Amino acid sequence: MIYLNEAMRISPARLEAYVDSFVEELVPRMRTHGAELLGLFQTWRTNELVAFWELEDYAALDPLDRAEREDEALVAYLRRAQQDRLAWTSRILMPTPFCPDLARIRREKLVGQVYMLAVIPLVPDRLAEYLALFPENGLRLEERYGLRTVGYWRGGGGEPYQTEAFSFTQLCAGESWSFWQEFHQRRSRDPDVASWMQRSFHYRTHHQVSYLVPAHLPY
Repeated sequence: MIYLNEAMRISPARLEAYVDSFVEELVPRMRTHGAELLGLFQTWRTNELVAFWELEDYAALDPLDRAEREDEALVAYLRRAQQDRLAWTSRILMPTPFCPDLARIRREKLVGQVYMLAVIPLVPDRLAEYLALFPENGLRLEERYGLRTVGYWRGGGGEPYQTEAFSFTQLCAGESWSFWQEFHQRRSRDPDVASWMQRSFHYRTHHQVSYLVPAHLPY
């Protein structure tokens, strides 16, 4: 699998209409051409949208590229959508071995009302080591307190990069803001967490976090 991660800043007056058109027009057209929506999210209290699409592999991008030139309905949608976008980026993300796919997300109902999106830059020559350690350390300790990882991909990062090779992008689901309050409080008292966090600073020095709310989940 590969994933497309799109970030869009929409004219505030057009935000609701843009979401409606995205769901009613774009989602079925993209499915026709091999891209399934994992989710459309709104960055909390902003006019920014974030979408994740699942595709079979890089080769699946060929029919999608052709469709954006030859599918009249899709071409028409994209022309209208561009008028509402103030900014737009698109990146390719690669799933890690422990990243849930869309089938598992549906099967296990990995959904929430408040999501955390984290971009984690890594020291390049320690990326593989961090990837091997994370499932039994970071991921296990997050699950101890009820955090559900919806996606953990290699790539992401900020502009101007389309795909930043030496970073990970993590999407996690929480039931509410109260969940996040309790999650952070309980983790802060766990010596295992403190030990892992101190160790993790050998691999990364910071990470960027934003909170999202669902605009459309197709499950």
